[in-house]
Amino acid sequence: MIQIQIWGNFECPYSYLQTLALMKLTKHYPNQIEVLWRAPELNTSRENAAPSKSYVENLTIALAEPIAQENLLTLNAPALLKDTWLAQESACYANQQGLSLPFALAVFEAVFSKSVDISIEEEILQIAAQVDMNAERLRDDLNSGVLTKKTLLDADEFKTYGFQGVPAMLIGEKNFSPRSFSPITGYTTFEELVELIPANSLSGTK
Repeated sequence: MIQIQIWGNFECPYSYLQTLALMKLTKHYPNQIEVLWRAPELNTSRENAAPSKSYVENLTIALAEPIAQENLLTLNAPALLKDTWLAQESACYANQQGLSLPFALAVFEAVFSKSVDISIEEEILQIAAQVDMNAERLRDDLNSGVLTKKTLLDADEFKTYGFQGVPAMLIGEKNFSPRSFSPITGYTTFEELVELIPANSLSGTK
């Protein structure tokens, strides 16, 4: 079993593309890849700020990527960049349910296609319910603080690995030492992901 840990930001178009590539990978190798979503160190200075010119330009560039075209992606610029921490904590909960990718993709769609404010708890709970997560249990865990502790540990580990931006990943054999995992920085296409995974780790056609 291969485990891929991804640090991503729900307002980052390339984190969106990376999540799509990972979903494609898990469908290509069913029951052989586990994906865990992890929270990066977030830049809180830009919360409730209008997207910059470079941010909007990156949306246009991201749309030209093959996986964006393959999925007929919509990437509308948010009116304001919001606090994404609730979504990060909820993604941590989704890991426990084996729903990290469906939840992350639903959040991205809410942000870039539906202009949903994911800093609002009720919006996040509705997204969770859409992918068959237990929204009431998620609410309890959000209010208890247990998910905050886990996401803060994720952010600390993001810094420990020296990652400078998202998406960032660790790829390795699930039951091996974390030290054996390969760190990957930047958007990695589906084809590049396939090449990064050792041939003897998966059954199926590369």
